[in-house]
Amino acid sequence: MKKIKVALICGGFSSEREVSLKSGAQIARSLTSEKYEVSLIEIAKDGRWLLSSDSKEINSGEKTLSILPGNTAIAQSDLRGVDVAFLALHGYFGEDGKIQSILELLGIPYTGSGVMASATAMNKAKTNELAALADLKVPPFIVAHNSKIKPDFGYPVVVKPNESGSSVGVTIVEKESDLEKALEKALSEGGEAIVQKYIAGRELTCGVMGNSGRTEILALPPIEIVSPNKFFDYEAKYTSQETQEICPAPVDESITRAVQEVAKKVHVLLGCDGLTRSDFILDKESNLHFLEINTIPGMTEASLAPKEAKALGWSFPDFLDKIITLALERHKK
Repeated sequence: MKKIKVALICGGFSSEREVSLKSGAQIARSLTSEKYEVSLIEIAKDGRWLLSSDSKEINSGEKTLSILPGNTAIAQSDLRGVDVAFLALHGYFGEDGKIQSILELLGIPYTGSGVMASATAMNKAKTNELAALADLKVPPFIVAHNSKIKPDFGYPVVVKPNESGSSVGVTIVEKESDLEKALEKALSEGGEAIVQKYIAGRELTCGVMGNSGRTEILALPPIEIVSPNKFFDYEAKYTSQETQEICPAPVDESITRAVQEVAKKVHVLLGCDGLTRSDFILDKESNLHFLEINTIPGMTEASLAPKEAKALGWSFPDFLDKIITLALERHKK
């Protein structure tokens, strides 16, 4: 059987670069050589696309690729002949529709959601507005463009960049005097911040797989996150030895179904494809609050979506096969 040529793209220049590199390395080691011919591409901090000399290890690359044809010496993209691009990029330029636009121009199938769905999902405020319009329970929020804005729904609040992930730049603010500093921190990650009412409760997350309007949408088993910190921040996600990620989540079956149904609803509402993962808070009255959606979940050894897949009995290579199959089906149709 002819091997599928995969361009595995990771790195980038967002604050989630290191997580992306780890995701890329994990995926590269797990795509079976019997089925795939892998080209490991790192997008460097200066924007160059570097082809690694070893398809299993990221080593800063030995060749700078030509991407878009232009009026200069570039005659055509070095990505010609690729069957599918596997996107392991997180944050800016990875999940916001920008690299998806480049791949659309080149006619290359890619994993995950399309341009519009990616851009919308990356914007926490727009996603929450759409979720609220669809009658989903969303914590009250306001959008901040400067550090002087004040919420009218009381404290504590959660302050976070409007377009960022991995909990980078996120602060829980207990009193008004601490708000300005938290906003400055969040705004340093981008042009907008979101100030959202803090909801105390259990942290749940749920992955979803499928192409909106084209395939069956499957919800994975939800995970409960028990963090030693006040919320599931960057340190709790990637370095803490005390964080527990319990899968399947130890909640009533009715709660499991509710989490899965809302995760599927948001996936379709935004027109997402491939794999997404949505985050929730279950409050003390068992009300489920939608927080945000991630269109390119992490794929490191510590990441959540692979743990959900494992709970279904899928190996990591099987999981990657399903993601690539969805990408190829989306492009075909």
